[in-house]
Amino acid sequence: MRSFFLSFFLLIFCSMQSSAQPQRVITREQLPVAAEQFLSEYFPSADIATLSEQSAFAGREYDVFFHNGTHIEFSSAGEWREVSSREALPQGIVPPTIQAYVSEHYPSQSIRHIERSRKEWEVGLANGFELKFDRDFRLIDVDD
Repeated sequence: MRSFFLSFFLLIFCSMQSSAQPQRVITREQLPVAAEQFLSEYFPSADIATLSEQSAFAGREYDVFFHNGTHIEFSSAGEWREVSSREALPQGIVPPTIQAYVSEHYPSQSIRHIERSRKEWEVGLANGFELKFDRDFRLIDVDD
């Protein structure tokens, strides 16, 4: 039994090591078109510190880090998955329904983080609160 567990964990460890791909530094021109358009629209004059690409389970992922601390994660198709900043996010990134909710219930707070998945949206406010919304933009959780 002991050797079974040892073999099992060794198999898991080896498969994790073989799937771990190092990040590769890339140029802006190597980003997917949708990611390049997003950067041009919402961060036209921001100073990029690092662009990187890495293999992921579902293709490639791209990370963009700016000198001002902003970080954006893109999918292999160039769609943003996560945007984090030390300042308020630019208008247009946050869906209007979520922006309206935050403006009504947290009027003095700016949105500094947003993350989306197929099932939900998560936003982080300047005061540290995190709000989760379902895919229809209904509030489902508040974490303070």
